[in-house]
Amino acid sequence: MIFLKRFLIFILLSFFLNSFVYADFSGKVVKVIDGDTVDILTVKEQKIRVRLLDIDAPESNQAYGNKSKQYLASLIAGKKVFVKSSKKDIYKRTLGTIFLNKVNINAKMVESGYAWAYRYKGKANNKLMVKIEAKAKQSKKGLWKDKKPIAPWDFRRNNKR
Repeated sequence: MIFLKRFLIFILLSFFLNSFVYADFSGKVVKVIDGDTVDILTVKEQKIRVRLLDIDAPESNQAYGNKSKQYLASLIAGKKVFVKSSKKDIYKRTLGTIFLNKVNINAKMVESGYAWAYRYKGKANNKLMVKIEAKAKQSKKGLWKDKKPIAPWDFRRNNKR
C-alpha cells in the first residue's frame, strides 16, 4: 500500500513538473532566424528560441530560403504571439505552434508555399500539414512555382558532402 501511494505521488509530480517544462506561453517575436525558427521574448523577459512544429522551411542558402524568412517576418516580426509548446529538439529549441490572433502561423507558412510539411525519414506526423502542402503545390504558391523545388532535408543531405 505504501508503495502504491508513493508511486501515485511520483506519477502526479512527474505530470505536474512536465506541464511546466513544456508550458504554453506568449511573447513578442524579437528575431526571425529563418523560415521556421524565431526568438521570442516572454513577458518575464526570457528569450526562447522556437522551432515551428510540423514544418520545414528552405535553408538560408537554398532557393526560397530568404523569401521564406522574409515571409515569416512579415507575418510575426515584432508582434505578440501565443506559442503552443510541444517539447525541445536536439538543439534545445522549443518545438511549438505559433498563433497570431488565433491564426496558425505554422500552417500559414505551408499554405503560402514557404515551407514543407515536416517529414522524418520520409514520413509526416501531421497529415493536415501534408494536405495544406498539396494545395499550395497544386496552386503553385511560393516555392512551388519552381519546376523541381528541393526539399530542405534533401538539400541538407546533399550539402553535407
